[in-house]
Amino acid sequence: MKNDRNSWWRPAGRRVAVVGGAVGASMALLAPLASAAPAPVPGGGVCDPAVTEGCLTVKVGGGTFSNNGFTLPISDGDMIIAGNTVDTDFLPRDDGHHGVYSKPITVPGGVLGVDLPFGNLFGLADVKATVEAVDVPTFGENLFEFDMTLPVRMKIDNAFLGDKCYIGSESAPVVLNLHKSNPGDDPSSIAVSDGTQWPAGVLVASNIQNTATNFALPGATGCGPFGVLNPIVNWRAKVPNSTGTALTTTATGFISQSAQGGTDPLDDMSDGSGSSGSSGSSNSSGSGGSSGSSGSSGSSGSSGSSAN
Repeated sequence: MKNDRNSWWRPAGRRVAVVGGAVGASMALLAPLASAAPAPVPGGGVCDPAVTEGCLTVKVGGGTFSNNGFTLPISDGDMIIAGNTVDTDFLPRDDGHHGVYSKPITVPGGVLGVDLPFGNLFGLADVKATVEAVDVPTFGENLFEFDMTLPVRMKIDNAFLGDKCYIGSESAPVVLNLHKSNPGDDPSSIAVSDGTQWPAGVLVASNIQNTATNFALPGATGCGPFGVLNPIVNWRAKVPNSTGTALTTTATGFISQSAQGGTDPLDDMSDGSGSSGSSGSSNSSGSGGSSGSSGSSGSSGSSGSSAN
């Protein structure tokens, strides 16, 4: 009887050990998930608690730039706007970016609007566009609406264009007046983070949809030696023009304590990445448009601060 009883207990003990081991393994796998730290605030690393207590960042999650058939899609993380804030004043870090950090975006179709053989002629026909702020962005009276005005220029990069090819300039920028454009059935939302996805106490505004339309795009300058390639860029980008232009973006906004910190957008800009773009416009016939002057000196913004 003794041996029989032992033989009955031994399999049961094995079953208990197997079940217990499985539960233990499952708990070990779930433990890292339960204790995972929240993600850092995008762009929060540029804010300095010595300047103001508040930090404002806007991370663009997607969008489209269009000009009469020429289309340039914007991907998640291609642009972050970040800086200190007090009331409605935006105080960017003194690093030359005016608080606007953009990655280069590959222009679909490159120089001619169509992808050429051999990797777009071994990259020689590739074109990248980078949005550069020329002054400090300004925000509307209601900060939580995230309406903003961005005075910018677009840097165009190609092997033959040189390093000074731009659409827009410091004296005549492209002025993007982005206004809240959420439809009634797809509103934005604002909530205080509970510490799960983002640090506890951070105010997070999700699904911010903004639109700017009919902004002027001046003709290109500085493209190629003595600007000889300006007409090629004008034809490809359909500039100068002031009608039929549009920029739509969807973003997430964060208002946090400056001491909270976060990521530094400059760390992600150095890799030269960005969205690859869509098919774009292959029948770029150009556009007479207007003279392309923005007619505005841009946003006066605030004076900024040397938070470095």
